[in-house]
Amino acid sequence: MIGIIVGGGRIGYNLAKSMAEKHDITIIDKKKEVCEKVSDTLDCYVIQGSGTNTNILKEADVRKADFFVAVTGNDEVNLLSSVYAKDHGVKKIISRLNNTEHEDIFNKLNIKTVNPEKSATRFIARTIIRPTVQTLATIAIGDAEIIELIVKNSNLLYTPISEIENNSDKFKILTVYSKDETIIPTDDTEIGFEDRIVILVKRKYVNEIRKHFTEEI
Repeated sequence: MIGIIVGGGRIGYNLAKSMAEKHDITIIDKKKEVCEKVSDTLDCYVIQGSGTNTNILKEADVRKADFFVAVTGNDEVNLLSSVYAKDHGVKKIISRLNNTEHEDIFNKLNIKTVNPEKSATRFIARTIIRPTVQTLATIAIGDAEIIELIVKNSNLLYTPISEIENNSDKFKILTVYSKDETIIPTDDTEIGFEDRIVILVKRKYVNEIRKHFTEEI
């Protein structure tokens, strides 16, 4: 598929990183340093400029896009660029909603939105089937991030998630993608080599947890 992402920050970058291998991705960002980082590290077409600039959007060839995602920290940019994409025939459009007070405007224009805080809440809600009271009580939405990793640490393979988490208040495994299977894990779920996992982790432990799952310890 052909995709356009407006905003090369953490959300846009990670989205492009997860999709660039199998899809043709274009990233638009107004910051030179962001564009340079994306260009140096990802196999994407990068355009420096504003997502509200029609010349930039024309250069990105929006009409040919299968999906369009606007994830800047500015709701006006996200809304206007999404409307442009909609007017030019893009079928799948998702916009980041930074201020929930603007939600009605997006809804009236039939622009699907994702709010990072609400998304985190939904992820947490899905884990209620496997509650760890200490973890759920300690990890606050404002102090946490959701990250996605490929498991490379062979010491963790085929170990029940309850043992991996070990009642930690640092992180919680939310989803496991094993081959073509999507798993909402229980305490007994085991992870395999190169399984893709989604983790809710306290910000100050992100690097530690990333290393824990991706490097031999």
